[in-house]
Amino acid sequence: MTHFSPLSPRTTALAGLLALGASPLAAQSVSMTVEASAIPAFVAADRGFFGALEVEVSKVGYDQVQALLVAGDTDIAWMSPIETVQFVTEGSDFRYFSTAGAQNMYNGIVVRAEEADQYPDVLSLEGKQLGIPGFGTGTWASFRAFTRAFYDIEDPTEYFDVVTASSGALLALVEQGRVDAALLFSGSSAAARALPEFRTVFSFTEAMEAATGQPLVINGAVATGTWLDENPETAAAVVAGLDEATAWIEANPSAFASGGEYEQLAQDAGWLAGPETVDSVLSLIEEGKWYLSSEDYTQEWIGAIMTLLADGQFVEELPEQDAAFLAPGTLTASE
Repeated sequence: MTHFSPLSPRTTALAGLLALGASPLAAQSVSMTVEASAIPAFVAADRGFFGALEVEVSKVGYDQVQALLVAGDTDIAWMSPIETVQFVTEGSDFRYFSTAGAQNMYNGIVVRAEEADQYPDVLSLEGKQLGIPGFGTGTWASFRAFTRAFYDIEDPTEYFDVVTASSGALLALVEQGRVDAALLFSGSSAAARALPEFRTVFSFTEAMEAATGQPLVINGAVATGTWLDENPETAAAVVAGLDEATAWIEANPSAFASGGEYEQLAQDAGWLAGPETVDSVLSLIEEGKWYLSSEDYTQEWIGAIMTLLADGQFVEELPEQDAAFLAPGTLTASE
């Protein structure tokens, strides 16, 4: 595991809360377990954006993040809102409580540029070979929900000729004409957006925006309802620190290029896989499109996620909104 600690005191989230008259933090230290894409968490800890609050940010594999929260071995985990709902239906006391620092879900489908007129959208790929990164991935699960909710495709395995391959091989399979299109993870999707030989015909967040006016993210801050009830000011300080880190990242994208201050974080997240990926990701960061802030965490956003899951039949029985999401505006300073 990789550990980051604040390097220097700053006038930050916690100081602002206390200046407003907030009661003392119930938790003076927080364990936060994330995977490599949670760069705002690492930056916030490294630059002291969590203020006097001690936040131990540990980096583990994607599956371990879920397991540690399920086991109660971390206070905060980095998971998607869709996964959070799924765990709640299985009996977990989880709440997705903020979009601060959450990454837009640019995972998408690409085709060869010379066939873009032939395949301009998802529906035009009926009966065609679609490469995917595996049936057990969150990307595939989300795609199934999308096709049901927005395209009236009951079973995408029957609508498309689905082929599985490793995520790293999918772009090459498209380029070589061995599949007609591919559903990619975010890093490969970012690269494809910048490569002239490919065209993106679908991305989750853009499709969600078009259908609902709200974005879709692949991660975000999740904790148990019990912990959030006991530590609202602490959670608010974490959110404010993530917001400050997100703003810093958008103002300093070059810090994540080769030779930059946070080159290793970018490398671990897959941003430096190739020059096209670098250019695409850093451009989206600079435009403020790669990450969300806490301002995006609204009742409208939560409603759009719940509607997607209901219409997409993602889970057999959908829980109440408050069972899976903290109500917007709950994390405010006590006066």
